[in-house]
Amino acid sequence: MAQIYKPQPRQAKNKPVLAQTVVGLDHQGRGVIRTPQGVRFVANALPGETVNVMVDGKYTASLLKVLEPSAHREKPPCDYYQSCGGCDFQHLELTAQVTHKQQTVQEMLRKFAGIEAQAWLTPLQADAWHYRRRARLAVHFDRKRQQLTLGFRASQSKRIVAIDSCLTLAQPLNKLLKPLRDLVANLALAKHLGHVELIEFAQQPVVLLRIATRIEQSDRTQLEVFAEANNVAVWLAYEHSVEPLVATQILPQYHTDGAMLSCQPTDFIQSHRQLGQTMVAQALAWLDVQVNEPVIELFAGSGHFTIPLAQAGAKVTAIEGVISMVEQLQHNATANGVAVDAFCANLEQPWPQQSWGGKTYKKALLDPARAGAAMAVEEIAKRNIARIVYVSCAPDTLARDAATLKAHGYALKRAQVIDMFPQTHHIEVITLFERE
Repeated sequence: MAQIYKPQPRQAKNKPVLAQTVVGLDHQGRGVIRTPQGVRFVANALPGETVNVMVDGKYTASLLKVLEPSAHREKPPCDYYQSCGGCDFQHLELTAQVTHKQQTVQEMLRKFAGIEAQAWLTPLQADAWHYRRRARLAVHFDRKRQQLTLGFRASQSKRIVAIDSCLTLAQPLNKLLKPLRDLVANLALAKHLGHVELIEFAQQPVVLLRIATRIEQSDRTQLEVFAEANNVAVWLAYEHSVEPLVATQILPQYHTDGAMLSCQPTDFIQSHRQLGQTMVAQALAWLDVQVNEPVIELFAGSGHFTIPLAQAGAKVTAIEGVISMVEQLQHNATANGVAVDAFCANLEQPWPQQSWGGKTYKKALLDPARAGAAMAVEEIAKRNIARIVYVSCAPDTLARDAATLKAHGYALKRAQVIDMFPQTHHIEVITLFERE
């Protein structure tokens, strides 16, 4: 007799896992649970909570329901929180956010460097809302529908969430979101737009458009009207150049501790409109610079730490990897009436081949990107520099570099979290190392 094949009912690949206890937070701020399938990480879950989840990956699960909430859980005030990928900690009370960040740094230093800070200072904090003075907006132009979407990317996705307001953006930038979206959607350059950046500077906000082709005159006219109506400066970033929309536009400026600096709108500046200056003051206090004392600063940018160091009397040698920023740093030194020796160099390479590499320095300050400063720390340690202030936005690479310093006889004297990124899991920390 012929047998007729009947497919079995398809089993759901992912099944709910009920009533799991969250046992901790990982360094990305995700809840940690132990399921029958192993440890999983759950966004928006907090320690001590009982939750239902859906296992959806080798290491992840999605939160379905909070059965027993944490005492530190808060209702996120942002309407876009569940879809936008910009913030991931609004559901956690602010004090608990900062406590977690300090614990994360301590654990990483302990685990990867075998080192403990001799003293943890009270975290530096300021505004927790409307603090961010720089934001990058993602752009997508649907050629079929002739429709532009401008906003932030969803978490772990390329999808763009269109927004009308953002609770972490500085108010002058926040007010630009809707009128800017309405403007750009009607420009011919919308089809060629890479992304849009909003930056708050001392004189006025800057709208930076990254585009793949030169703009048409009709677009230029509309952008000029927009800039005048909203008191902003528009800059255009092409593949190999950056230029203002209006040729007479001067470079934007921002405050550091005790100085005003100019920079290109594409240059790096600290994101928190208040704590950027506070961090500089703390770094100088920890270095305890004496007049004419030789200090080397690495990853110097356009002078955020450099100019205040020189104003404090240090003989500063500043190293930066981007030639345009070195030139801007030299300009800022002249404008602020101080002398600085600035050089462009790749700090991932050994120093002996550099003219400044053979000099003697008493103290060092470095503020690297997330990749840290593996080679630079080796070179600092070889030179027996007595005191080092290391500012980090990545506890994992800080821990790696701290292990190098420890191996060369340095102790971690002080550490302090700087809550540069409230409502997110991102961490900024300042550390002081001294040779024992």
